Amino acid sequence: MGQSWQNVRRLGLGALLIAISATVLLLSDWQGGKRSTVRLPRVAVFQFSSQAILEDGVRGLLDALRDHGYENGRTMQLQRFNAENDLPTTTSIARELTSGRFDYVFTVSTDCLQAVAKANRDGRVKHVFGVVANPLEAGVGINPNDPLDHPKNMCGIGSLVPLGELLELARRMNPRLKRVGLPWNPSQSASETFTRMARAAAPRLGIELLEGTVDATPAVGEVVASLVARGAEAILTTGDLTVSLAMDAVVAESRRGGIPVFAALPFAATRGALLAMGGDYYMIGRETGDLAARVLGGEDPDRIPILYSLPKLLVINRSAVRNLKDAWTFPPDVLSVAKEVTSSASPAAPSKK
Repeated sequence: MGQSWQNVRRLGLGALLIAISATVLLLSDWQGGKRSTVRLPRVAVFQFSSQAILEDGVRGLLDALRDHGYENGRTMQLQRFNAENDLPTTTSIARELTSGRFDYVFTVSTDCLQAVAKANRDGRVKHVFGVVANPLEAGVGINPNDPLDHPKNMCGIGSLVPLGELLELARRMNPRLKRVGLPWNPSQSASETFTRMARAAAPRLGIELLEGTVDATPAVGEVVASLVARGAEAILTTGDLTVSLAMDAVVAESRRGGIPVFAALPFAATRGALLAMGGDYYMIGRETGDLAARVLGGEDPDRIPILYSLPKLLVINRSAVRNLKDAWTFPPDVLSVAKEVTSSASPAAPSKK
């Protein structure tokens, strides 16, 4: 009888252990199955072109997202899109991104902001923008008197370069400066903003602004050459993407005329501009990524005001002084704060025909 009782106890213990193990396995399988049904947020990052400032902005945005724990395939599903400087393609991509495939769209550039804002009027996706000069003038429904009055599923950061300050630096480097040539594309809202700023600042500095309009990047060199022929003593380039993509042509035609280039995009100094003052677009991208992480984390874009920030960067190229018709010097206070290009990557001036 005692032996039988011991056998029953052993069998009961074994059955209990089996039951516990089965329960643990069932719970584990249920929890694993529950996790597998959780869908990662679908995120699109959309830039207008492969221009250096936009690449820097996207790199900063993605680095900031990673620092906040958002990585492709682990905590989000990420796809990148690039319109490669084509407006019809920008419109087409914007429609796709707001069609329901994505939960979030992060745009880099004014053109992408405008295209996605137009396609997203029903608020189907949450939209965060960055590397935008002046979102107030982009025509996307932002109230200039109330940073909280904007489309409910949109928020972002504006970064407007003080163009008057750049013109003032040019005048300090050559007090005899009287005429500055400005190539620009009227179809870009950011370029229009910069041009108005230049028009307002130039008379105050005793400078005549000579304008030349372009409608495509291949025409930029010809327009700059015409500005030189009209008597421009320096060329000013702003945040205009059409002109910036032709920076080599801008510098080459300016060198041919023996005049310098001043730019509102820092990368231009590496292409031969004498002085470039603008935003640190990697840092602007990081700030955009910080904001995007807040939205990914559940913060309501409707409760986030439109922000404004410009981490400033000043870059000079001493080698660009060579072979200029007039005397151009760097003020000591500029030399004390500016980054310096160690070697010029600018193209040689084209030969005269």
